Amino acid sequence: MIKFSFPTFIFQTINFLITLYLIYRFVYRPLANYISKRQETIHNELEQARLEREKAEALRVEYEEKLRDAQKKAESIIEEAKHQAELERSQILDRANREAQALLLRAQNELLLERSHAIEKFKEEIVDVILNLTTKLIVTELNNRDDLKERILEEYIERVRSN
Repeated sequence: MIKFSFPTFIFQTINFLITLYLIYRFVYRPLANYISKRQETIHNELEQARLEREKAEALRVEYEEKLRDAQKKAESIIEEAKHQAELERSQILDRANREAQALLLRAQNELLLERSHAIEKFKEEIVDVILNLTTKLIVTELNNRDDLKERILEEYIERVRSN
């Protein structure tokens, strides 16, 4: 059977309180400090991770905005280049058309000039040919007249001789 003794009870109670104090002092308090620091560290790391995630999200949004801006600028540059190329193309075509018109006009003028020169040359050649033919006809006619005169003279002389 178990007997109850008051001094033992007091001694055990004091012993229990001392043990409780030592556990509290050397085990519970450091463990509680460690857990508290660990919780604070985890909380700080979670807060840091949240801040980093927010920064990353902000950077992502910023980069997407910059990418959209860059795409808009690229499209604007491309459109401007297309517009500039179209403008240059039309200027080149206009210049080429003007040059072609000028060349065509110059060729027509040269053709008209050559034609008028050819007509003048043809007229001169025709005049030369006509003059040559006329001269030959006249020379032939004159030669024929001289022959005719000689024949008439010879006939006359023969008549006179025969008479």
